[in-house]
Amino acid sequence: MRKAACAWAMAGLMALAAPLPATATAGSPKASEWSLAQLRAADVRVLSVGFRLATANAPFCRNTENAAGMTLHHIGQYPDAAAARATFGFASDYAVLALVADGPAARAGLRTDDAIVSLDGLPLVAPAEELAAIDQVAAYRPIAWADARMRAALDKGPVALGILRGGKPMTVTITGTPACRSRFELRPSGSYGASADGDIVGITVPMLAFMIDDDELAAILAHELSHNLLEHRRRLNAAGVQRGLMQQLGRNARLTLATEIEADRLSIWLMANAGYDPQGAVRFWTRYGRQRGKGIFSAPTHYRWKKRVGLFEEEMTRMAALGSDRRSWHPPLLAAPPSPLE
Repeated sequence: MRKAACAWAMAGLMALAAPLPATATAGSPKASEWSLAQLRAADVRVLSVGFRLATANAPFCRNTENAAGMTLHHIGQYPDAAAARATFGFASDYAVLALVADGPAARAGLRTDDAIVSLDGLPLVAPAEELAAIDQVAAYRPIAWADARMRAALDKGPVALGILRGGKPMTVTITGTPACRSRFELRPSGSYGASADGDIVGITVPMLAFMIDDDELAAILAHELSHNLLEHRRRLNAAGVQRGLMQQLGRNARLTLATEIEADRLSIWLMANAGYDPQGAVRFWTRYGRQRGKGIFSAPTHYRWKKRVGLFEEEMTRMAALGSDRRSWHPPLLAAPPSPLE
């Protein structure tokens, strides 16, 4: 969870026990209003929808990996280690935070809160010099290190995890499944938002709470995943696009808008290929635009919600013309390597 990890843990350990919202409300909750168990349930939801999008579209992605459908966490992420151990067990420093219900890790027999002690026979203990080299806040470095080791091992083939369950040691062997290369995470920010950095797709607690169903969640995750698949961060950097206030001006804004249009168009195909209803994007942006259509979504770097809905409808029309066989629904934007932004 990168720099959000500490805040996520802090929010959960200090939270009130409020019902997990299933639909959008006038005042969507912040992370500090959810219990740790509710935040975990939300994390599972984001992981599961993201995993489905990434695996269903793997045949069309240029950069793939073997995904296990799991998320680890580390005791060092939590400011109150005793409280974290009471909540999650943590028989070792690493444990299973979330699992996709029908994902490879769950099918292999891994369970939530299993303590992870080794990876392919080697202790899961990060050398101090390797941790120091990771460009993250100190509390997140151990989980970033373990995540990199896990992903690299899965890409070579089945991995053997040494675990502790109820104090009993055992081994679980996991074979990953092909997926578009991206990770999905819930972020504890109190603001509405979603983001992509080329590798990680993140969505904030209030944004997730605004979703009525998983079709709508898939719409947002697919949009951000599209940014990663289309290498927008790299292409914007290569084009010399400036960030911050300068991104709202002239060529910077025009090229940024071009990437947002691409992501909107591709997102519909990713949703449909994963079995989500593309109308979820129309429903979400219509409601969100009417209620919260200010700020970044009225800036020159983004279309306003009505024009975004128009893009979605254009892509759905294109898909409908291909017929009902989804094997022919190769997303046009993934048919060739992305070109430089001009």
